[in-house]
Amino acid sequence: MKDIRIQGMLLAALGVFIISFDALLVRLANVDASVISFYRGLFMGISMLILFKRSSNKSWLPVNKREFMNFAFVIQLSALGTCLFVFSVKYTAAANTVVLLATSSFFAAIFSYFLLKEKIQKRTLLAIVVSFIGVFIVFGNSFTITGNILGDMFGVALAVTMGLELTMLRKYAHFPTMLIISLSGFLVAAVMFAFNDKIFDISLETLFWLSIMGFIQIPFAMYFIFISTKYITSAEVSLFTTIETTMAPIWLWIFLNEIPPKMTIIGGTLVVCAIFINALPNIIKMKKK
Repeated sequence: MKDIRIQGMLLAALGVFIISFDALLVRLANVDASVISFYRGLFMGISMLILFKRSSNKSWLPVNKREFMNFAFVIQLSALGTCLFVFSVKYTAAANTVVLLATSSFFAAIFSYFLLKEKIQKRTLLAIVVSFIGVFIVFGNSFTITGNILGDMFGVALAVTMGLELTMLRKYAHFPTMLIISLSGFLVAAVMFAFNDKIFDISLETLFWLSIMGFIQIPFAMYFIFISTKYITSAEVSLFTTIETTMAPIWLWIFLNEIPPKMTIIGGTLVVCAIFINALPNIIKMKKK
């Protein structure tokens, strides 16, 4: 049992570690956000569809019209999240984006309270307050120093969108996640293609980085994270999201010399602490069973 839990933790850590290169790849692509979103969505759609075809629930179908509508809504949320991530990274410091994204689990707790009637525990409420203080520090810094207010607004919208998507996936846990990611990718590609008539005007170097992102990075990261949930709790998985929050800015600093603003580091530290506040008690409780 202990070996299985260790395996699950290693898989979650590996998956989030791979995801932490996301912002770096967006920067390396070095083209318009709409172009990145198109290829990211297209390649992600193809690769995740292949994984879905190899999964156990590939025969899933909605049982009624209402379930189909909810399934379509989750796909739209996923597509919106994909676009918001790319646009946020393009218009603000990548560190800001990953810090803001890390608060999505707390937005999910808020949405769960209203949509699923789930009570917010005191420690989660404390974690939400701490994380939101971190968000205000990051967001407020853009007004005064960095001037990246548009990108930070995309980042906040990303966190809210992901929080709602997580809540919907919690409510409809039987939805095939890989199919959702695949179809959302195709939706992003279709929308971006309609609004940009120079979508194919890119260099081979840009295409290379986008291919790495869509065909290798995202599929492997999602696969490892999905598999890890079979061995460890969601609280434990959420704890590993701090890897992306801390590592993504480091990759930008190492490879592109992009130094995160000091206030972003302070705000990010508060968000990471909030994740620990929320996740650790559940992990300790599970270990005692």
